Amino acid sequence: MANAIEYPQIESMMHFKHGQVEVLKLPVPGDCKVAGRTVAQIAQDPRFPTGSLIIGYQCHACANLEIPNGNTVLEAGSTILVVTRPALVHQMIDYLGIRASHLPTLEVSHPNL
Repeated sequence: MANAIEYPQIESMMHFKHGQVEVLKLPVPGDCKVAGRTVAQIAQDPRFPTGSLIIGYQCHACANLEIPNGNTVLEAGSTILVVTRPALVHQMIDYLGIRASHLPTLEVSHPNL
């Protein structure tokens, strides 16, 4: 079973059916391979992990989560929900081209530093 420590690119992860299925919340940065493409174009790409689906789309943090269709264009700065098998998590992240450097940095301050 994959976890967020192994994959810091994943904003959140849910496990279903005793770990047989993963739902991943992933960012779509501007330089991500899927930014500007439709869900249909992505699904038809032979490199997209077989048996995986984009099941949710949020164009920005304050927008409602939508159920995308084939014509939905994934915009840079949006968030997607993807359902996949645990064995395909790494392949999904590689396909999307999301690197850990796309994540916001967390500043921590301590009064003794």
